Amino acid sequence: MKFFLSRVGGAIVVLLLVSLILFTMLKSASGDAADILLPDLATPEDAARLRERWGLDQPVAVQFARFVWNGLHLDFGESFRFHQPVSKLIAERLPATIELALAATLAAILIGLVAGLASAMYKGRFPDAILSLASIAGVSAPSFWIGIMLVLVFSAELNLLPSGDRMPYGAAPARITGLLIPDTLLAGQIGLTVVAAKHLLLPAATLALAMVGIITRITRSAIIDVGQQEFVFTAVAKGLSLRRIIAYHLAPNAAIPVITIIGLELGSLLSGSIIVEVVFSWPGLGTLLFQAVSVRDIPLVLGIVMTYTSIFILLNTVIDLLYVWIDPRIRLQGST
Repeated sequence: MKFFLSRVGGAIVVLLLVSLILFTMLKSASGDAADILLPDLATPEDAARLRERWGLDQPVAVQFARFVWNGLHLDFGESFRFHQPVSKLIAERLPATIELALAATLAAILIGLVAGLASAMYKGRFPDAILSLASIAGVSAPSFWIGIMLVLVFSAELNLLPSGDRMPYGAAPARITGLLIPDTLLAGQIGLTVVAAKHLLLPAATLALAMVGIITRITRSAIIDVGQQEFVFTAVAKGLSLRRIIAYHLAPNAAIPVITIIGLELGSLLSGSIIVEVVFSWPGLGTLLFQAVSVRDIPLVLGIVMTYTSIFILLNTVIDLLYVWIDPRIRLQGST
């Protein structure tokens, strides 16, 4: 219980600090939403009326206090640009980001674990050199460059995959979960499932490549380190098969550093999804955040960033709980 209370308290402090820093940065930038969104023919009186309507004429401290108070009630206000509640806009766009992040994360974990294990098993040999080179290249290349290259090759040249968006216009299924692949499967529209998967493939691959490289390197190092322990030599001396040694000795003991780096990389994945969504015109929170920042839409920017921060905190809490599940010798601080 103490563990959860400490996590909740820490999450509140982090959210307040993030919102304060972001609010200060947005207010420090030149211009505001009224200057950007009003047409060129608007008069200063029009701008003054709009600022009064949005509360931009009030002191900064009052504006921030109002945002915090409304945020405690899960009310982030109304978007300056879209004239809709921020919570509604986030709810509409969040499933697209979740679907992209899930696809990228699952692909990165699966490929990274297999590649890291293979690299460790062939340590110092040709497969290890190739996998190590590929992982370093994946980590080093910027995600926006990878995305552009994938579009040029698979969309422009080979015409195999679409270059953007989630579905062709007018082809989306009835909204059930907001995730297109599950929704098309639930509706029995297998053809649309294939279409949705094709649209998802390039942005998910772009987002996953850097994460694959990190997971591969950490998995390789963890497997090699555990493989040099005495209990592994004992298992080999007993004549256990390689599959049993990997499943019952190497993998469980190497899991902690791998899970740790996956938890850390999830934060990079969330921030990286913003760039990837813009490159592929993916209608998720990242694209919405880009549009909001460009017009100083403070309620929408703060609402989206608070959502990202909350998801990151939640994911890290889940990672901490996984530590105990995988290795019962670990005890969470403050849990007893």
